[in-house]
Amino acid sequence: MSLTKLKEFIQKYGPYAVLGIIIFFILFYSIKIGIAIYKGNKGEEVITNTVFGVINNPEIKNTTTSAGLKFKLDTIEGRPVTATRSANVYFLTPPTTKFGYRDKISNIAAELGFNNIDSYSLNANKAEFNEAGRSLSVDITNFDFDFKYDYKNDESLFTRSIIPTTQEAVQKAEDVLKSLRRFSVEFDTSLTKTNYFFFNSDKKIIVPVARNIDANIAEVNFFRGQVDGIPTVLRRFPDSNNYITLVASERDYIPIEAHIHFFERSQSQTGMYPVISGEQAFQALESGKGIVLVDTDKNNKNKIIKKMYVGYYEPDVYFEYLQPVYVFEGEGFVSIVWAISSETPEE
Repeated sequence: MSLTKLKEFIQKYGPYAVLGIIIFFILFYSIKIGIAIYKGNKGEEVITNTVFGVINNPEIKNTTTSAGLKFKLDTIEGRPVTATRSANVYFLTPPTTKFGYRDKISNIAAELGFNNIDSYSLNANKAEFNEAGRSLSVDITNFDFDFKYDYKNDESLFTRSIIPTTQEAVQKAEDVLKSLRRFSVEFDTSLTKTNYFFFNSDKKIIVPVARNIDANIAEVNFFRGQVDGIPTVLRRFPDSNNYITLVASERDYIPIEAHIHFFERSQSQTGMYPVISGEQAFQALESGKGIVLVDTDKNNKNKIIKKMYVGYYEPDVYFEYLQPVYVFEGEGFVSIVWAISSETPEE
């Protein structure tokens, strides 16, 4: 084809080609926009596996509801945020009486300073020891325990006190739990929280202190590691249900109190449930359905929420499921709202 004929061909058919290309891109992007609008109206598909059926909510003792309180959201986003459309729900292995529990509870008593380890009373599932200012209650089904020593009348503990350090206190607390065989593989030692106290042996009073150099007592809190990248929330927020309190002495770090109530997750039983939106959670908080974990100023009924996020509620008393909650934090205030609907889920 000569250059003259090529030029004539382009002049004759070129505009049609350009027009065809323009029409193609108009149709292409119209279809993309239509699909996006359709998906937006339909909503993102939520993948669920509601294997446990309806998930009930545990009773949390010694709490109040958000009824009667007024809330203002002052977060970075400035509005309720939906962090996820669905979340895992984990079955917590139920406690069952173990064969040979007597040896186990006797070992716990011996490690915590009891001499007469065979002397205890059995009330329901609790073995209770009492001896020389020490009290110990052990659940024979899973070996959770509560221990307390009346240290205020033991002046020898504080005659040679030393300054506790976080590293030493955490290591000693971990060693104690391992010796009691109650250090869970789910504890994350990078998440421990150490609180410091000073006991005045003359006045018999104990006060919290900010610095370890002012302390002679350390409380080490252990937490379950993050679950699916989400933190756990506990009744003792921001502290844990699982802690050991130690006196820092030249002799050693000596346990004077401990509370271990921890329930392992099943490795095989997991469900996935739809989660209510952030707007729904905030509405539930405003309508009085929130559970108040912390409120240091009960006279102030106007609460300003600075943080809102999803967490997993860690029960202190056995409940079947580890489940997600919305957490609302303000100055001296924390409340949670159950994140899973109480309605019967549909597959």
